[in-house]
Amino acid sequence: MTDFENFTYYHPITVRFADLDPQAHVNNVAYLTYLESARLGYYQQAGIWHPGPGMHTGMVVAHLSIDYLAPIFFGQAVQVGMRCERMGNKSFTLAFQIETTPEQAPLARGTVVMVAFDQQTDASIPIPADWREKILRFEAQKGT
Repeated sequence: MTDFENFTYYHPITVRFADLDPQAHVNNVAYLTYLESARLGYYQQAGIWHPGPGMHTGMVVAHLSIDYLAPIFFGQAVQVGMRCERMGNKSFTLAFQIETTPEQAPLARGTVVMVAFDQQTDASIPIPADWREKILRFEAQKGT
């Protein structure tokens, strides 16, 4: 069971007018963009993001589960809380919650399974040892 508290990383989100649907709240697909931004921020803070050519941060989304709990509106202050919940051989699971700030009222929550991936061979690979070490250290330090 996922604990949706005590996240290691928090990523602020700016709700754009372009994120809205005809009902004037954030469209469900925009939540996925928010999660992508939070994942990149998490990778940067953990020290596993290395932009540039090659397989520096080769990961693909294998599974995403999201529960939409409340609508998000234009101008609302929101953030994504994220932490590594499980570390396997080739994949790791990130738990997340999109929430209001500063109240931390949940708006959406779920998990995403990321698989280490070699783009040259088009195949999954074991999580590189340095990624594993950096993620575990980042989690142990509670993101500080």
